[in-house]
Amino acid sequence: MRPVDKKSLQPSARQPGNPGGTAREAAEFAVTMMGPRAATRVPTATLLHLGEWLGWPDWLRAGTSLDRAQGPLPPMISRADDIRIMGNIVDNADVLALVEAMLTRPRPALSLAGELAVLHGPDLGSSIRMVAQGLAARNLWVVVDMEEQGQDFVIALRPAWPMGELFPAFALSALTLFQRSVVAYRGDRLEGMSIATSWHDHPGARGALAAFCCRIAPAGDAETLRFPRAWLDQANPHFDPLVWDVACAKTAALEKEALGAEAVDPLRAFIVAQLDELNRVPRLKQAAAHLGMSTRTIVRMLARHGTSFHKLVEEERKARAIVLIGDPSVPLADVAQALGFSDMSSFGRSFRGWFGDTPGHLRQSGGERRASVG
Repeated sequence: MRPVDKKSLQPSARQPGNPGGTAREAAEFAVTMMGPRAATRVPTATLLHLGEWLGWPDWLRAGTSLDRAQGPLPPMISRADDIRIMGNIVDNADVLALVEAMLTRPRPALSLAGELAVLHGPDLGSSIRMVAQGLAARNLWVVVDMEEQGQDFVIALRPAWPMGELFPAFALSALTLFQRSVVAYRGDRLEGMSIATSWHDHPGARGALAAFCCRIAPAGDAETLRFPRAWLDQANPHFDPLVWDVACAKTAALEKEALGAEAVDPLRAFIVAQLDELNRVPRLKQAAAHLGMSTRTIVRMLARHGTSFHKLVEEERKARAIVLIGDPSVPLADVAQALGFSDMSSFGRSFRGWFGDTPGHLRQSGGERRASVG
């Protein structure tokens, strides 16, 4: 695998937009417009990939609540920190080099739910709609429209408020996620697909735009991806209903929070941190102590959302299990440990309960599924 040249990503390539303000200033405006929802938390998702490629520079976290931290970002951060980091990247890095990396790296820079949706969705239409839904739920300052226009299917991205330089850079990056979703199903058979972007005539964008492997058009009132509507019905031979349910549940939880439902997100963040940082299955009493709530209050809150603490933990473990199993470089014993299992036998029993198969057998077929994304 060809390593990313971190130095090549550092110089800023100025992007189309409002020359009167920086992307970081636009981010601060969005934080103000989001109001209390700016404090709610979202998965770091694509930012984890970008931060790794950039080498975690000091400026990445500047002006956020994480500005004194080093190394990889935590699995979940506030919406305010999320968009501030985006602004810092647009102002300090080469957006076009990052876009090209997002299109050419073996693994797409999707969130966990998005990656599961693309790998295991029933068909292209279901997968790409879920990616769009997750994008909209995570980024409240972006309007994502999906519609059929004649024989075409169109995904259109617009800013909810004037966002200057930040929106065109974000939109071009978002279009890479949709393009990778289509490629997972279509391979290099992309005749009939096109994107419309504000970068279409940017003098330094030729390499990045060529990596889309489709027709490039100027953007009108939206940045768009367009392809034949018939592609939506293309079936996924690796459709896995159990894993698809995990992706649906994670996306639904993010959408519910975005619509203003009572936040379960801090509880999910605690579960994710325990699994990611300590390789430990959290207990309800630990979560209650961490959040300063009684166990009874948590149980009632989760019941109102149609879920339970055990179900949240299992959703996160299942989601991580399918990704780790798909990476043959991680020994099965390490997979078990990362998911909080004390021995292989208990890991095997739970895994068969989740997916109806053994870890070893699913890993064999999982390698083929992941190869289809690259």
